Amino acid sequence: MRRPRVILVGSILYLALIFGVMLWRGISIEPEWVVLALLVIAIALGRGRTFIADWGPFLILFFGYEAMRGFAAKTGFAPHDLSGMERAVFGGTLPTLTLQHAFYRPEAVGLQDVVAMFFYFMHFPLPIVVGFVFWLRSREHYRRFIGALLFMALLSFITYLFWPSAPPWYQFNEGVVPDDVAVHKILNETVDKFWGASYVVTPIYSHLNPNQFAAFPSLHAAFPALAAVYAWSRYRALAIGLVLWTAAVLVSIVYLGEHYVIDALDGFLYVAVAAATVEAFTRWRGRRPPSTPARPSA
Repeated sequence: MRRPRVILVGSILYLALIFGVMLWRGISIEPEWVVLALLVIAIALGRGRTFIADWGPFLILFFGYEAMRGFAAKTGFAPHDLSGMERAVFGGTLPTLTLQHAFYRPEAVGLQDVVAMFFYFMHFPLPIVVGFVFWLRSREHYRRFIGALLFMALLSFITYLFWPSAPPWYQFNEGVVPDDVAVHKILNETVDKFWGASYVVTPIYSHLNPNQFAAFPSLHAAFPALAAVYAWSRYRALAIGLVLWTAAVLVSIVYLGEHYVIDALDGFLYVAVAAATVEAFTRWRGRRPPSTPARPSA
């Protein structure tokens, strides 16, 4: 029992060191790096083959979603302006503008910029790492979580395909609207201030076609929220941490100008639909009578 615990503690430090160095050196934290790091841990635990068998199908579908998401911007549908809905919910104000006017300084990099950027960059690593925790303890629980995550990604892709929406930075782009209502794309500005052209993105992702209108729903907030839902019954401390993480992500994506609050709220609705659907399907399969093999005739 001691050896796996030592390996897991060492693995946490190992992942923290890797992600920290990558952020420090300006290397984009992409899913393939996270998977390779987790594969090393699985091999150290003597479960390398099982990891490849269980994670292979999920990773193929997950990367396929990433590749196809960019094509959703090519359907010809005009992106919707959700700022009116946002103002209606928040009494005529835009939380993004409120946060940026209060905390953002274009001439410098603030601590809040770095923290918000960190939570934004952990969009893909977090659900993969949490899924790995589930997989270590229960492959069945891992499969349900991954099923809900992929189903939620599918529902979101369909939404992006037929009902694209513009994020705040696009809707209130600098130079197009007056300065007092312009939304800064803080993420890009902070990356430029820190690393400039030396920021590293692998060819895999640099050749993908990003969808700038995949804002509603926000999967940045939905991924940790779904992880919290599946952690709640088994890993209460982890679930509480994920709830706090989700709140931090929500504030970060709104502050950075990447999403409206209603994008995140809609993401939570997709979480509920995906989790409820997968759990209902799991219960239905559990109630099915086992099939009995046919007996050979005399």
